[in-house]
Amino acid sequence: MNEKVNWLITILYGTELLRCALKMDRNLLGGDCAEYPMEPENREQIHNLLPEHVKSCGPIVEIQEIFAINVVLK
Repeated sequence: MNEKVNWLITILYGTELLRCALKMDRNLLGGDCAEYPMEPENREQIHNLLPEHVKSCGPIVEIQEIFAINVVLK
């Protein structure tokens, strides 16, 4: 099992959908959050891990596991 989880999280912001990628250590998640991220209690846990400016936009409506997140800094 991979030590990291990579998610593309969709947030409802009024009538718009925003997406935010989240990469984190699997062991930072409690319970069955990594396996069942869309359960209400798990969505709440993940929502609390989002950046503040994303967290304030609205609720999570979808979580997709993605292969990788690559950060390019120049």
